[in-house]
Amino acid sequence: MEKSRVRLRIGIAVTFLVVVVPLTVAMVGFLYRQNAMLARQMAVQAMQLAEREVKITVTALFGNLAAAVQMSVAAGQAAQDGLHRPESLRPLFEQLQRIPQAYSLYYGLHGDGAFHQIVRLSPEMTKFGPAGAKPPADAKWVMRVIDSSSGERRDTYLYLSTWGKVLKIERANATYDPRERPWYVAAMPDDQVVSSGAYVFSGTGRPGLTLSKRLTTEDGTRVGVFGADLSIDSLSAFLRERSIGLGGTTFILDEDLRLIGYPYADRIAMQRNGRLTLVHGSEVDDPVVSVAVEAYRGGSQSFTVQSKEDGSTWLASLSPFPDQFGRKWVIGVVAPEDVFVGPLRQASMAILGIGTAFVLIATIAIVWLSRLLVRPIHALIEETDRIRRLELDAPVATSSPILEIDALANAVDTMKAGLSSFGRYVPKGLVEDIVRSGIGTTIGGQRRPLTVMFSDLQGFTAATESMDPEAVLPWLSDYFDRMSKAIHANRGTIDKYIGDAVMAMWNAPLDDPDHVINACRAMLACRDGIHQDQAGPALVTRMGLHTGIAMVGNVGSSDRMQYTALGAMVNLASRIESLNKQLGTELLVTDAVAQAVAGRFLLRPFGPVVVAGASIPIAVHELVDQAGADHPHLAAWNRAFAAYESRDWAAAIDGFAAFTESHPADKAGHLLLANARHFQAEGCPADWDGALRFTSK
Repeated sequence: MEKSRVRLRIGIAVTFLVVVVPLTVAMVGFLYRQNAMLARQMAVQAMQLAEREVKITVTALFGNLAAAVQMSVAAGQAAQDGLHRPESLRPLFEQLQRIPQAYSLYYGLHGDGAFHQIVRLSPEMTKFGPAGAKPPADAKWVMRVIDSSSGERRDTYLYLSTWGKVLKIERANATYDPRERPWYVAAMPDDQVVSSGAYVFSGTGRPGLTLSKRLTTEDGTRVGVFGADLSIDSLSAFLRERSIGLGGTTFILDEDLRLIGYPYADRIAMQRNGRLTLVHGSEVDDPVVSVAVEAYRGGSQSFTVQSKEDGSTWLASLSPFPDQFGRKWVIGVVAPEDVFVGPLRQASMAILGIGTAFVLIATIAIVWLSRLLVRPIHALIEETDRIRRLELDAPVATSSPILEIDALANAVDTMKAGLSSFGRYVPKGLVEDIVRSGIGTTIGGQRRPLTVMFSDLQGFTAATESMDPEAVLPWLSDYFDRMSKAIHANRGTIDKYIGDAVMAMWNAPLDDPDHVINACRAMLACRDGIHQDQAGPALVTRMGLHTGIAMVGNVGSSDRMQYTALGAMVNLASRIESLNKQLGTELLVTDAVAQAVAGRFLLRPFGPVVVAGASIPIAVHELVDQAGADHPHLAAWNRAFAAYESRDWAAAIDGFAAFTESHPADKAGHLLLANARHFQAEGCPADWDGALRFTSK
């Protein structure tokens, strides 16, 4: 039964129908972005609202302190004559009870430096007073008085559970002069309530802030200064109760961007050079606040920062605080982005989930359809890629219900079968290299450095005369296969087979910066591979190698061409191969090769040689092995050859005689030994150039 077929254009039409999928993705993405933008705007608005609420609350706190100072000044104005009596602190005690955030209320007198203070003790205070001792267990207040009423200036601490109930009294010599303190100095210039800025309280050794105002008589005589303290610890506790969202932080910076308000008081101050100093906002031990302060550049700013700890995104808002008694502070708020964006993000994720489900269903349909349409096309692409690599053995096994694709598969299969038959007659490796190099099939070539090798089987004709023709072909094919593998494994290209001979080259058509070294390795590999067990007679392969400049390219006619190398260096390589017969060697290389691979291989020198049909001597060497291989006979040869070159005939005769005795089959040794004896007996011509001359190949 004939399989049903589908026209390709019908499949393409169906594929275009699924364009609705990217449109759906675009729509869902647009909705998601819009919701994200809306969430970010709402987050910024929420941050600004929270910031305003904190500003109002903190401003109210400082307003209460300022009001307490104003009331204290008014009370002091009414009772100027009694300011030296401890009873004058009663109104301050009552005001301090009404302001739980305040640390203390006090005043200092201008005339004699007397100081009267009411201090609120917190449970966290483990030491207080002149001796730094622990306060009594039930003590909640401290009344501190510094005066000279007894004739000696004394500093007295009275620990109270309530007004009038004294639990403990401590006295010490007075070293404290209120007139030298920052809060006193700041209040002297005018009649406004002023802020001292952050400084270290003498009683606790902890930093704090003071609001103060001077008291003068009607004629302008200075009476003293009244003040109210707010410890940074209290301000920190106040801010800790007003965090923004889950995990948010509110903080206050002074005009130098030092922390004066932070939920955790122990991170605000640090010991530096033996002194307690406020921490700069960018140095606080908080992976978010420190980054936000670093990013702050003044003015109202809203931005996002990444936590140094885990890289999470936080929203930050920093803006100038309302002018607080001459101080230009900055209030900052940081909160995790998820606190504000989370709910809208969840809604957006729901939309995204629905859209994703729709896209997934559509994608499954697309995959099924594309598999039907594209799978056989991909298979044919892979087949054509195999054809490009000349992998022509396996037939094309692609089928498709689409008529056009099925017809294309049949055409590719027919083409592959034809190329497979033709490829048996063409060097496949050479074609692959030409394709990779991009040379093309135009007639012509280029001059380039080249290393060329010729090989020849010694005694091939005589050895095969007694063999059946059916046995010669597989034996010769096995020989060529061993040679080809060794050459290709070392980046060589086989130019042609000439009977039982092989011509190979390196550095063409693909570039090979180590072409001379690779050619030498290939010769050794050919020799070793041929010496292994073979199906036919074991023969010696003679090889010659030369390197130089040659013309390389396509040669032939428009309907039949060959990629090959031409030039004098190619002819010389062929003649070097034939010298093996005269010298009794297998692997010969020219001096140009020897210089290029110096130190990489073991070579046996023969000096200059004039081959048949040439007049210019050329030095040749036998390629023995890789460098480092064990060939002790080379040392003996080199000593004898050195004596031969220096015309020390007696030493040369002794050396070559010993060498040929241990290597009786070495033809070159016997040849040079005979020459040395002749020159010793007959004398050496004056124009002797040391060359061996051969008149036959």
